[in-house]
Amino acid sequence: MTSAGERDDEREIRDLSHRYAVALDRGDTESWAALFAEDVAFESGGTVRRREDVLAIPADQLRRYERTLHAVTTQVIARDGDRATGTVYCIAHHLYRDTHQHGRFPFDLTHAFLIRYEDEYARIDGRWVFGRRHVVTEARYVHQVIPGPPVAA
Repeated sequence: MTSAGERDDEREIRDLSHRYAVALDRGDTESWAALFAEDVAFESGGTVRRREDVLAIPADQLRRYERTLHAVTTQVIARDGDRATGTVYCIAHHLYRDTHQHGRFPFDLTHAFLIRYEDEYARIDGRWVFGRRHVVTEARYVHQVIPGPPVAA
């Protein structure tokens, strides 16, 4: 039987991925920074980034896209004391504007990614953080979209 403490730990670890998505989409660098261990390893596309580079990710995203929306779906977590591993699925939409005929006809697109995160978590000073996040892009596609109203800052 799972104890209340174990259920709380699992809930906190699951919440970590949701807070990651919201902080990234909002460009909330303070919340984003609190998600990662000091010695975090963030691997994507064969490149491993350390904390300083990881902290720049929200600003990089917002420079490249008008907005993003990361939808966290399936999560499986295996806990072992103050360490845990997990697999997290995510569908990430990255909205941007393109044009036809030398800028005369603008249109909006979403560059969508089907992502699987392979994670290692650590409880440090009583809170769960990412120790390692390996981002695996399973597929990606582009669709034309009609965006909603601009997001208020």
